[in-house]
Order: sequence, then structure tokens, then C-alpha cells
Amino acid sequence: MDKIMYVFLGATLLFGTAATVVYQIFGGGFHYRETISPWMRDMIIFQPRPELMIDVPLLFQLHIITACLLFALWPFTRLVHVFSAPVGYLFRPYIVYRSRDHHAGSRAPKRGWDPVAAPDPERLRRP
Repeated sequence: MDKIMYVFLGATLLFGTAATVVYQIFGGGFHYRETISPWMRDMIIFQPRPELMIDVPLLFQLHIITACLLFALWPFTRLVHVFSAPVGYLFRPYIVYRSRDHHAGSRAPKRGWDPVAAPDPERLRRP
């Protein structure tokens, strides 16, 4: 699903950028606030007015369609983790990491494993 999500994410960004470049920068401009914005507000309150999208250029329509499909795919991809962002990480105390290098530090290094010796027979006889 993540690969599909990346396709829709890339398509959404591509169509949005292309629409902006073609119509807003090099074109005469498109007043999306008069058509797309009211349509989107009406979609949010579940009262869509499709007649508002009749005169919208194709690149804007493709941008909107791929964005809607991306939002539909959202719960089934790793994008769902955006809701559990580790904000507490920003405010946690620093963690000090120390080297295990024998030459670093002021104490002598500890010995490794202690040798295993046979049990003391005197100690075993005492109750």
C-alpha cells in the first residue's frame, strides 16, 4: 500500500505544481477561490455542488481527485503515523552516551568474566 500511496502523493504534488505553473505563473491566472474553494467547503459539510467544478481546468481537477484518493488511502498506509508524531521527543532530557573505550575515563577498566573455579569443599560442609 505504501507504494500506491507514493504514486498518489507524487501525482498530487505533480498536478498541483503543474496547475500552479501553467495557470498562475505563465497563464493569465485562475480564480480558484471562486470555484474550487466553495466546492471544497460544500464537500466538507456533505452538500457538494458539482456545477462549481465545470469550468475548473483539468490540471486542478486531477490535483483534487488524486488528493481525495490519497486521503482515502491514508488509513491503510504508514501516513497514519502522522497522528502519533513523537512530539515529546522535542522536550525530553538529553541522554549521555559514554564510550566503552578503555583509555577514555579516569577509572581503570573492569575485568571481563571472572574465572569459574571449583566450589570450596570447606564452604559446602558448613551449615
